Amino acid sequence: MLIATLVFATQDGLSRYLAEKYSVTLTIILRFWALAAGISLYFFLFKKSRSLIFSKRPLLQILRSSILVAEIFVTVYSFTIVGLVATSAIFSSYPLLVVIFSYFILKEDLTKLKFAIVLVGFLGILIIVEPGGDVFQINSIIPFIGAVLFALYGVLTRMASFSDSSYTSLIWTGLIGAFFSTLLAPFYIIPIEKSDILLMSILCILGIVGHFVLIKAFEFAEAAVIQPFAYFHLVFAGIIGVLIFNESITWPIILGSSIVIFAGIFSYLLDNTAKNLKN
Repeated sequence: MLIATLVFATQDGLSRYLAEKYSVTLTIILRFWALAAGISLYFFLFKKSRSLIFSKRPLLQILRSSILVAEIFVTVYSFTIVGLVATSAIFSSYPLLVVIFSYFILKEDLTKLKFAIVLVGFLGILIIVEPGGDVFQINSIIPFIGAVLFALYGVLTRMASFSDSSYTSLIWTGLIGAFFSTLLAPFYIIPIEKSDILLMSILCILGIVGHFVLIKAFEFAEAAVIQPFAYFHLVFAGIIGVLIFNESITWPIILGSSIVIFAGIFSYLLDNTAKNLKN
């Protein structure tokens, strides 16, 4: 899981650099084309895997994949407007949003204690964006929209897992993303400088590797054990933001992120304890 978070944080850094130099849309188009190419190659090499493309709930797969495409657009755009560090800090609230969406969509339990934890987490978000301070900008809502979309995608992915394998979900994500990217390509494709072709290639490879490693991580351990390690993405993104993009990590970001991370981890520990008691 640590490898996956490092890969995704590096991908985010590259996405910001290339999106600022070219465009958000072009960067994402190439990412999804690469993912679709990787899926196609897998189909070609392993004929038995072709059955994985068939879903028992295709409309759900289309919906969740479309939401992820929208989330990636919003988040990469946020990297260029709000910055890598601030975006990652606010985006780290998505596990708490998963709790809310799980209650309404999956009809999972939402105890008073868990609801209080979610409120504490959102307090951390308010500290990060400093709504009453001079540095607050309306743009701070952009990464939060990304977190909302990703949380919704996560809940719908969990719903899809009741009938489809994780590999089927990944395949649909890549193909739906490539479909939308192809529709946009005629309007956004521009020549890429030779010096950036390698960076674009690395960006695409990181996307494939990141998803593969993440799936493998969930195969070897339970989600409740692995998910807290996802917060290391904020650490890695912070390091990249400071060293590469000269961003600053303010005390509100440190304090607010700490509260969000604490609330998220405590929520997962609470779920894990409840499951153990049932067993």
